Amino acid sequence: MLANFFGKSNPANFIVIFSIFLGFFLTHNITSSLSVIFNFNFVLDQVLMLTFFLVFFFFFNFILSKNKLTLYNSYGFLIFVLLFGFFPASMSSKHELFLNILVLVYLRRVYSLRSGKDLYKKIFDSGFWLGILFLLAPKTVLFGILLFLSIWLFQKINLRTLLISCLGFLAPLTCYVTYCFWFNQTEEFTALFLWYANYNFELFTESSIFTSSMVLGILLMISIIIKTPKVISISGNYRKYWILIIFNFIIAITVLTIQNTLNESQFILLFFPISIILTNWLESIQKSFLKNILIASLLITPIILFII
Repeated sequence: MLANFFGKSNPANFIVIFSIFLGFFLTHNITSSLSVIFNFNFVLDQVLMLTFFLVFFFFFNFILSKNKLTLYNSYGFLIFVLLFGFFPASMSSKHELFLNILVLVYLRRVYSLRSGKDLYKKIFDSGFWLGILFLLAPKTVLFGILLFLSIWLFQKINLRTLLISCLGFLAPLTCYVTYCFWFNQTEEFTALFLWYANYNFELFTESSIFTSSMVLGILLMISIIIKTPKVISISGNYRKYWILIIFNFIIAITVLTIQNTLNESQFILLFFPISIILTNWLESIQKSFLKNILIASLLITPIILFII
């Protein structure tokens, strides 16, 4: 029954899935804000967060449907929302949410390179948004690997494509460095290139985070092991997209690993590739009762984690 309902994509599905997210969002905010005084500013702040999440969900669904990363169903959006239940603190940071909206804006251009229409404009835009991300969170520049991988998979890497992507990347950096020189704040610009990592993973000693990570890790391993041989054996854009998604996941993990301070709110960076990988495995399951068991398990797990 669950597989049949979420196997469709229509407004009713969106309402149900968003209601699930709303349940996660309200539960997390109520339990984590018991000492906070509920006033107009607090309510306005939560409404603003929900607005950002709606924008976030729009870009996620747009990338999926436009590039056919999944079939025409609601599995991808459902799993994407359920990941917030696995890691509730990912709903608490406006900065991380805004940053990941920009990441999706960037990925939207990267994944659209499949089509040769307005190719050089897309490459420039990808470089431009990568530059914006670098200014906000320098280590996200590693996502530039995806841009060159996408060009290599779907188009051709040559001097022109390399130059255009670099020019796009340098455009916002040039504006920022000019600003820093004008106001004699060059140390802020140079600080963007001073990277260090704490490599402190004590966060995973928390039972809920450890359990969530183990459950998702096992499901991801099963998904990749089962799907990859089948995908590699066929030709076409699907195989190229799968390679891109796997690298997206690896780069996201790397970016989190080298953070100065790792916290649960940053896990949102993983949600896009994880949801697509799990959805592709879920779609490949032929027997409906197995799909129902997997979906039910994903739905129940956040509730169990909240109780324990």
